[in-house]
Amino acid sequence: MTGIWLPLAATVLAAALTWWCCIRPMTRNRSCHGASDPGLQEELRAAREELRRLRDEATPPTDPTDRPETLNR
Repeated sequence: MTGIWLPLAATVLAAALTWWCCIRPMTRNRSCHGASDPGLQEELRAAREELRRLRDEATPPTDPTDRPETLNR
């Protein structure tokens, strides 16, 4: 019975530190970072635009004759 107290105490301490250092600050600010950075917002917008463009380029053609021929072996 005494061997279970140390792992139990370590688990409770880890949960308390996680709440104190990670969860509590995020609930106060409602985000991971406090202030909105305009440079970060611009980078996010550019990354989303590039992702949209890459997805559009990767869309397969709708005409089946444009696709490479596959051979059954």
